[in-house]
Amino acid sequence: MKAWVLKEKSTPELMLLEEVDKPTAGPNEVLVEMKATSLNPVDYKITQGAFDMSVPKIVGIDLSGIVVEVGAEVTHLSVGDKVFGIVDIFNNGVFSEYVATNADVLSKIPEGLSFEQAATIPCAGITAWQAVMEKINLQKGQSILISAGGGAVGGFAIQLAKEKGATVFTTASKDFERIKALGADYVIDYKNKDIVEEVNRITEGAGVSHIVDMISGKNAAALSPLLRYNGSLVCITGTPGENPFTPFTKAPAIVEVALGAVFVGGDTQSLRDVAQAGEELAQRMANGKLADNISERLTFAEIPDGLRKVAEGHVSGKIVVNY
Repeated sequence: MKAWVLKEKSTPELMLLEEVDKPTAGPNEVLVEMKATSLNPVDYKITQGAFDMSVPKIVGIDLSGIVVEVGAEVTHLSVGDKVFGIVDIFNNGVFSEYVATNADVLSKIPEGLSFEQAATIPCAGITAWQAVMEKINLQKGQSILISAGGGAVGGFAIQLAKEKGATVFTTASKDFERIKALGADYVIDYKNKDIVEEVNRITEGAGVSHIVDMISGKNAAALSPLLRYNGSLVCITGTPGENPFTPFTKAPAIVEVALGAVFVGGDTQSLRDVAQAGEELAQRMANGKLADNISERLTFAEIPDGLRKVAEGHVSGKIVVNY
């Protein structure tokens, strides 16, 4: 089979398109013929040496395709099933024609949803689901600040928060109308306005009930003054190095979202919970209640070019790759 193989840790240009052996499904795995994937910042970071992984390595975490082989202990999936999901970043990834992966974490693609639409869900969609639907008790009428609303995770998080009936604040530097169409009530241009000052101006100093930060632990700490009493600070790309809150003041919950860690610290039920979240999102998308955020379509041969765009930080929504 053909696969993009990372030879050295530096840039996507050091991935080479090679002919490699097709994997086989282990006892708890299925072999999937890839039909589509979508690109994520973590894909590019791995090409740069993130997580100190050894090379050569096949990168890519978002799977969408057809089951062609089923492991001996797998009972809930069959050959011919259309599936999507994340793969373990510490194993070989999806930038290949076939991939063998844990069957418990995979979701079935419902009728009415394409392979490329399903490919947008795993990393970005399920991360947003965990942040908005699982980590915080977001109530109708509450307010939430979601940073980086123009990105894939932010786009899904905005839609889910709006589904819960929240007032949604977000940040971006462009595509303001597209982001508002996803459900954002207020889009703050972070390049031209101070986020904390602007949210305080709009809320008359009240702040927000919850914060979901996509940027960094440092950025999460910078936004923390906006959090109201008993609120939640959800961190997707690192938690603050030190607690930014004075004890016995706001009584906050500071929580981490790390979807890929399910393969490290999780168990079978945790994997199946991820699959269930994927199916919840897929059904919403198939029913037209959740936008797929697709902004660009590439071919398998263009994966290195797509990762370069992701690295430059200019991607709005999701880049999908059709095989």
